[in-house]
Amino acid sequence: MNSVRASIRKLPPSAAIKILKKVFSLPAPAARLILNDVTRARKSHKPWIHRVKLSQHHPQDWSGCWIGENIHDLNPDALMRRVYDADIILFYVHGGGFRIGSCTMYMDTNIAWINVLKEKYGLKCMIMSVDYRLAPEYRYPSPVEDVVRAYEHLIERIGIASEKIIVVGDSAGAALCLEMLFITHDPSMFEIEIADDNAQQPVLSELPRPAGTILISPLVTDQTTSESWTTNQKYDYITDYTAKVIKRDYFEPITTKKSEENDNEDEEKINQVLGIAKLQTGFSNFMSAQVLMYIGNLEVLRDDAIQLALKAEQDGVAWQTVIEDNVHDWFCVREVVKDKSTLIRADQTFADFCFKSIGQPKVKTNEQQLPYHIPTPRSSLSGLYAVKEEDEEDEDESSYLSDTTPSNSSSMFNYGLSKLSLNEFDQKSSKVASSEIVFV
Repeated sequence: MNSVRASIRKLPPSAAIKILKKVFSLPAPAARLILNDVTRARKSHKPWIHRVKLSQHHPQDWSGCWIGENIHDLNPDALMRRVYDADIILFYVHGGGFRIGSCTMYMDTNIAWINVLKEKYGLKCMIMSVDYRLAPEYRYPSPVEDVVRAYEHLIERIGIASEKIIVVGDSAGAALCLEMLFITHDPSMFEIEIADDNAQQPVLSELPRPAGTILISPLVTDQTTSESWTTNQKYDYITDYTAKVIKRDYFEPITTKKSEENDNEDEEKINQVLGIAKLQTGFSNFMSAQVLMYIGNLEVLRDDAIQLALKAEQDGVAWQTVIEDNVHDWFCVREVVKDKSTLIRADQTFADFCFKSIGQPKVKTNEQQLPYHIPTPRSSLSGLYAVKEEDEEDEDESSYLSDTTPSNSSSMFNYGLSKLSLNEFDQKSSKVASSEIVFV
């Protein structure tokens, strides 16, 4: 199987796109079986990965892994020291149409980010790569809850200053990042539903904005009516059928009531739309001050993503967009890129944006103490179960990528966020900032 995986990774971009188009159209179990094996972390990645698993004996708020240089064999204290000493923390949420994927599916890309930050600016970087529950076993808003918990854990439990955090998400992961930022900027807008009526009301506090946000081929709406959906399906591996599969598996159907004028008509079933796409203003309230977006000129999501960028920059967000003649998620799925020099330029832009967003890193002293851990009504930090990466031959990746990844059954509270109420969103801030679109 390893030789098959190696052969697939060496396929020309056109062949890789055809395979991805087929995989993304498959039912979730079959798609996971194929993609999880192809993207499974290799032995060369082992020194870079330190797993954080959910455990029945160690209640905690997130699962996934830390990614950093030579962190595999670190004990928990040494690992946390590396996290605190880092100049920049990338809070990363993977894509996969809410149905497939894992925290280690783009290891070559993640390592490239760490290396370019080190080589160009001398920055020490750690990546908190988050796993979340997958559809169709867990529908909206379960993945959003997992990402919110993870960001809250990074800020409040570990105590990392938001000034050195860059939120990064690709495709569906970018959608989850946007919803996380929206929810955590004003949690009072959302009702918290608790499964146990006798349980203590959980507290979801307002969390500070990260220093910057990087959106890679973001999924911002479930609609497929923009022009790029018509013109780019012949190039992209995301199709109308893929969109239908994602909507069927991820969004809970809503049944509308019969209108008084149409009592004889059947009730119409529609899907929830991604709430961010409905906003016309107010982006500067919940987004970071600076945003970098990568988009493919040949992907079906192009026009919807650019429309989001235009609305956000009109509302005061400093937005930079990099457009390449590539298909969906090209910055992470590097096998679909024919001209590899575009990736080198894109990595340089990535490093420039991160450095500009966090500013000059603070000089640390040897006597500097670990940050104070702010108490929350969740589990203690000592509950984190950091697990070293196992050898590739023995590692059961399905434990991270199956429909039980991750299950938050060990959390102190079992709660769910109610549906977004965009009509109550405070639409303010009419400042205008110039966005930057870079064609390279």
